[in-house]
Amino acid sequence: MLTRPTLTRLMIAASAFALMAACSNEASAPAASVAPAVEQASAAMPAASDVQTVALPAAAPGIGATPVAATTVAAVADHSATGPTLAVAPAPPAAGPVAVKGPPTVPYKSNAAVTNYALPIAKIANFKLKDQNGKQYELYKMTDAKVIVLTMHTKGCPIGQQLMPDFNDLHARYESKGVKFLMMNSNTYDTPEMIAHEAKDFGVKIPILKDADQSIGEPLGVERSTETLIIEPGTWKILYQGPINDRVTYGRARAKADVHYASAVLDAMLGGQAVQPSYIAPEGCILTFDNRS
Repeated sequence: MLTRPTLTRLMIAASAFALMAACSNEASAPAASVAPAVEQASAAMPAASDVQTVALPAAAPGIGATPVAATTVAAVADHSATGPTLAVAPAPPAAGPVAVKGPPTVPYKSNAAVTNYALPIAKIANFKLKDQNGKQYELYKMTDAKVIVLTMHTKGCPIGQQLMPDFNDLHARYESKGVKFLMMNSNTYDTPEMIAHEAKDFGVKIPILKDADQSIGEPLGVERSTETLIIEPGTWKILYQGPINDRVTYGRARAKADVHYASAVLDAMLGGQAVQPSYIAPEGCILTFDNRS
């Protein structure tokens, strides 16, 4: 028979054992509950073999739109589906239309030039004029020419004098290709003798026609010396009117031109390309016409 002190000690030991067991169960329960969560999270994460890199094709460039760069996205396999499902990021919005300065079919570009003006006239009328040496030229009889280039001339114009090498170079490059070059002086105070003297001083190779009564130059709508018209023989349409290049302007002259307007148009015409008629505001000495208001 157990005595009271012994019974008391046994009860204390049993309580201690039960408390230890309870603590042990509480400590192990969270570990057991964590495992399924870890397994579920692992199942939700894609395996390395399930991740694919997909390069979206760049948008096809169009008129007035900027091509969209290729975008790389991740493709995550959906194990509940029959095949992988792509999570594609939306493409950036396409750029709006870009304003085009000048007719789009003209084979030159220049942000510095004032373009997109309408030609003063679409077609040039026939004329008969003599050059500084007395030789006569009739425009509509120059049907053997592939292209005709007519440039306004004024004696003593600084811009014209500085551009004479450019005109001579253009003449040398294209005359053998069937391009005919003419200059025309409509200033009433420039005599044929004065024109011939300047042509000799600056080595001008192009005939300079004298428009003594201004009847030819005034209807053309020309405003300044060195203003150049490029004419299509047969139709006698003016396909370009303006400067031959941008090398010399008011207050600036450089060694080389950045944009060669005339040669670009000539190359296009000689190559059989369509050229939309266009006008670029010229720079040069102002032409004075008595009958122009």
